[in-house]
Order: sequence, then C-alpha cells, then structure tokens
Amino acid sequence: MHGMVECYAGPAILPAIRDAGFSFHKVRWMLGAAGGPKWLVLYGLDRAVCREWLPGRGTPLNLVGSSIGSWRFAAYSRRNPGEALDSFLEAYLAQSYSSDPTAREVSRVLGGVLSRLVPDAAAREIAENPVIRLHVATARGRGLLSVAKRPALSLGLGIAYGANALHRKALLRFFERVYFCHPKSEFSQALDNGAFPVRTVPLNPRNTRSALLASGSIPLLMEGVRRIPGAPPGPYWDGGLVDYHLTVPVRVGPDEIVFYPHYARRLVPGWFDKRFPLRRPDSQGTKNLFLMVPSRRFMESLPYGRIPDRRDFWTFAGKDSERLAFWRAVLRRSMDMAEAFMELVDSGALRHAVRPLEDFFQDPVGP
Repeated sequence: MHGMVECYAGPAILPAIRDAGFSFHKVRWMLGAAGGPKWLVLYGLDRAVCREWLPGRGTPLNLVGSSIGSWRFAAYSRRNPGEALDSFLEAYLAQSYSSDPTAREVSRVLGGVLSRLVPDAAAREIAENPVIRLHVATARGRGLLSVAKRPALSLGLGIAYGANALHRKALLRFFERVYFCHPKSEFSQALDNGAFPVRTVPLNPRNTRSALLASGSIPLLMEGVRRIPGAPPGPYWDGGLVDYHLTVPVRVGPDEIVFYPHYARRLVPGWFDKRFPLRRPDSQGTKNLFLMVPSRRFMESLPYGRIPDRRDFWTFAGKDSERLAFWRAVLRRSMDMAEAFMELVDSGALRHAVRPLEDFFQDPVGP
C-alpha cells in the first residue's frame, strides 16, 4: 500500500497537519474537477468518504464541482450517499454509443446516466440538504458559443482557444461563469476571484438535474442545455471550459481545510489551458488547500500505465468489453489507493508524509 498516494498542504494548514494530522471535521470545502472517466481512479476514495465520513456529519460541507466533479458530489448530497454513488457508477459503466454518435445521442445517453443519479425524488434531497451543500459550475455561452449550429460552435471554439492563448481572461468574451449554488451557500461571500466574476443561481429541485447535465455538456460532443429554471437564457456548457480543475479560491477560517482529491499531477485552470503548462492557480487561493493525488508509481502500475479518459470511447470503439475490463481494473486499484490514504490518516502517518503544496507545483508535470 505504501507509496500509492501523495499529499500536499498549503502553508496555512501544513503546520497543523504535521502536528495533529488530517481531520475531515476541519474540511469546510471540497473541490471536484472535470475530466470525464478520469474520475474512476477516485471512486475508491469517493466511496470511503460517502460511507465513513459523511454519515453523521453535523457541520456544513460545501461541495464545488465542475462537470463529472459535480456529478460525483451530487451522490455525496443524496440521503444515502454510498448507495447513490454505486448506482451512479453502474449507470456510468453501462453507457454505450453507436459507431458515430451525434451530439443529441451523447446528451441522451448521459442524460439517462444522470437520471439514475438524480431521479425525480432525489432532486429535492440534493437541493435542500441542510449539511452537504452542492455547487455546480457551468459556462453560459456567449457570441458564437450561444449558437446551436455546429459550424458556428466550431468557429467559436477555435477563436476562444486562440484568445485564451493570449490571455485567460479573454474567455469572458465567450463564456459567462455561472454557478448553481445551494440555497444556504456561502459561495458568493467566500469566493475571492475578481478576475473571473461569477453569476450565481440558486439551486432548487426544479433545476438541479438540468444544471448537472449542463455542467458536463461539452460543445460539439453534446448539446447545450437551454431553458434552465431560474437561470438566464442559455445555452449552458461544461463548467470545465472555464474551471477545468476547479481551483476556485475560497476564503476559509485559519484552520479550515479545502480538501481536493484529484486524479492528476497538475492543476489546470481551464480546459483551454491544457497545452499551457505554466498556467497554474493563484497561490493566494491555495493557502488552505489539501491536495491528494495518485503517485507516479501508482499511475505507472495501472493497465496501459494510465487512468481512463474520454478517448477510451474511440480507442476501444466497437470493443466495449475491453474498455470495461480496463475501467474495472482501475476501479479495483482505486479501492487500494483509497485504503492507502485512509490508513495514512487513521494511523497518523500522514503527518510525516504530507509535503508543502509548493513542491507539487515545482515537480515536473506528469500524466
């Protein structure tokens, strides 16, 4: 089990963790990145959190998720989070597509997955959970990204990519950052990011499922989600376009923790920034961040030496059984990784294993 995970802590919390260890009771916020099937390597930890740490929690826990991160956290917000997570996993593994799927087909299939995660009765559980407070990141299309026709979307994405290459803030011309926030949210008061203003919309039982579907709707691959109850006119797209690895800087108390179980050895601000390795989160927003990532050795030990990703649908086209075999192997290893992390926490050994967050940013970029 040794060496499966690496843990990093920001300067505001590193001394306390080295002195007393990691306590989930001090976690005030959790962050969940976009990334499609990459989340499968975190399933074991999600399961441990849902079954061991969430039951009986009395203090508010704010969950901020983008795309698949928001879907994971929707399971956290259900009345029985462990069962909801497993039901979601079954539906996610069962998705299957034609040889050349249209955007409508992909939206329909993933909409079916979401219906398993958030059946009609569950929307109220999520939106009105008094303790586990969900926040869903989306990107509202502007200009060419507000048009339904594929040629306009393609052109708009190309221009947005070029503009972002010059300056990330240029994305404001193409997307409005819209978060659907739990009605008891502290997000507006806690968010410290004037460079990318956020419009907040109250999350409620009528818009929960639409907001979640929008948060994972990739332009061209899926259809945008329009007419979300309580929100300005759409279309709404994948939250990862602006907040890919969701490094939103939130204000917390001096000893409170922002917990970030992540699948990669890099924090990429937005989807368009993947090819710009020097782009990283504002250090002012990471002082209370506790980051857990798979170790390089763990990643290299996986089948094909990597975690799942969206390209698997093309890599294993027409061979769903092979794709599922790969994904299930990673799921099994994710349980080992979760056990390794929980052992570090429970034994107190994490006090000696945790490293300064700056070490993470200085390491060579890995997979």
